[in-house]
Amino acid sequence: MKTMSFNILADRRTWRNRREGIINKIFEVNPDIAGLQEAFSVQRNDLSFGLSSTYDLIEFNIPVNYDNPILVRKDYFTILDSGFVEAAECNFTRYITWLRLRENNSIKEFYFYNNHFCFQPMTVKEEQAIIQAQTIYEHQTQLCGNEQMAISVGDFNSNRSSSVMEYLLEQVPIDGTPNPVNLVDTWDIANPTTPKPPTTQQGAAIDWIITLSGTTVTEATIVNSDGFSDHFPVTATIIL
Repeated sequence: MKTMSFNILADRRTWRNRREGIINKIFEVNPDIAGLQEAFSVQRNDLSFGLSSTYDLIEFNIPVNYDNPILVRKDYFTILDSGFVEAAECNFTRYITWLRLRENNSIKEFYFYNNHFCFQPMTVKEEQAIIQAQTIYEHQTQLCGNEQMAISVGDFNSNRSSSVMEYLLEQVPIDGTPNPVNLVDTWDIANPTTPKPPTTQQGAAIDWIITLSGTTVTEATIVNSDGFSDHFPVTATIIL
């Protein structure tokens, strides 16, 4: 199962000139499921129409113009549940959107989360990380034993050395709050001897696909966005 995280850049001044490039880039990368960021209502409408031959863009009943829908390949999954969690307020209200899915071929169930963390301040991003980890923990108690599986993607606006990623990936508490789930970076699993490249045009590695420790990841890539966004698509192929 190929997963993707992609911040598509919402800039309305340039969106009309970029939307076909974004749509074509998604088709080129060919994920089975993807978390998109900066996909507000205008972008969601265009993407839903442009990708409709292959994908369903899952929307959420959020009372404001949120930016992180989830894209799923048609007929590949059965959606068992969905929801969102309010996570922060910065420029606009940030939510964690999530799906509980069953892959139709393997009948394996998993949770998929999509995030767009605030740019600043760090304390707000730390709170978002805590909410994400706690949400994963609460959902995992609803899955049975060996069937536990969770994938969290998004623009975390945080590099590996930040307190946010040390909390999520290294189990370093934030102000005494421990991380209740053992999470790992899919890039590290698939490319253990290769440092993670930048995920933005500015040279920062701030886009992530993380999962529970013990998950099998066969490939992880960072794909050039060819100038259609200031972020690059990040992918991970996961065996359920």
